[in-house]
Amino acid sequence: MQPIQADIKSRAWLEDKTTQHLMQILNDQGTRINALFVGGCVRNVLIGKDVEDIDIACVFAPHKTAELLSSQGFKIIPTGIDHGTITAIKDKKSYEITTLRKDVQTDGRHAVVEFSEDWQEDARRRDFTMNTLLADQEGHIYDPLNIGYKHLQQRKIIFVGEPEKRIEEDHLRIMRFFRFHALYGVGEADGAALKACQIAADKLMNISKERITAEFTKIISSGNAADILNLMWTHNVLTTLRFDSFKTQNLKHLITFQENYGLEFISSRLYMICGLDRENLSRLNEILLLPKVLIKDMIAIDHILSLPALKTEQAVKESIYRYGRVPTAQALMIELVQDRVMNGYAPQAISIIQKWDVPNFPLSGQDLIEQGMSPGPALGKELARREEKWIASGFSSEAV
Repeated sequence: MQPIQADIKSRAWLEDKTTQHLMQILNDQGTRINALFVGGCVRNVLIGKDVEDIDIACVFAPHKTAELLSSQGFKIIPTGIDHGTITAIKDKKSYEITTLRKDVQTDGRHAVVEFSEDWQEDARRRDFTMNTLLADQEGHIYDPLNIGYKHLQQRKIIFVGEPEKRIEEDHLRIMRFFRFHALYGVGEADGAALKACQIAADKLMNISKERITAEFTKIISSGNAADILNLMWTHNVLTTLRFDSFKTQNLKHLITFQENYGLEFISSRLYMICGLDRENLSRLNEILLLPKVLIKDMIAIDHILSLPALKTEQAVKESIYRYGRVPTAQALMIELVQDRVMNGYAPQAISIIQKWDVPNFPLSGQDLIEQGMSPGPALGKELARREEKWIASGFSSEAV
């Protein structure tokens, strides 16, 4: 296998001392190429995106890879050793190393694999052509299927081989296709892939909530989430997942406001597709396995939007005091979409959200007891009444 006429330009991660040491250990065993960078790190660096994780493909069986690296001071974790994957750690850097393999048997969720030493065979089992690209420690690029680099340059998300077969091997690839198109695609989505995703959409019901949620939240985090979600609705993917009554009509506007003000939150996007509907908010939590912090934020947004609009200093401060800075900022973005707040006021509101020093209520139950009240429900009600009066006064200590 020979490199193509392309090289990695952004080389800081590549030239890292520990990274180079690891690759040297694996490739100093004989004269052939034994290990190459693969997947996301190669793809991202070639299109100018940050490299977050370093994945390596290797011809050695996992136990041999582990033996070679552990003898040189790397800590080895058998992440998915039955499927050929180990994680090597050294100097606070982590590398996921997977033996070349081919699928022997798949059921749409799990695969039985057989280890291989054939780079093309390993590439043919991957999902998208852009993920088959490889790189060596000098930064030379290898394209084992002779098409991955072209598709990456075109920013086209194309399944390796027949889309139907790739999806049959792993049903989650339906969600991954839309996620990759959201993050890396340009122009219209591949027609053959869309057709295959639509035909197999019902297979997503076999996938766990956790895996569906992980892909969905990445999609909705993207800048063109509205268009991608509409594409998924058009091809029955979201209706299959019971998203049939959700909406994206204002999502694009919300994302624009978030990007303009640097307040790109997932919670408000999720709340927006619920159509500002509390019943849909409950249904969303049934469909996805959302973190408690997201649910808490969406409930807070719902409460804030039931208050007077965030178009005065008092309204903004009251929202911050009751529900926190982040939900208030997210609710503000939604109110901009709804024209409840003028765009010209938003910078002032955001400044309050960021800079206001939230006061503590200057009265306690003990203070009321010292004033002659007896402990009990009446004391709690009086304390709450005084706090509401204090809030309404603009947080003036004179109102307590």
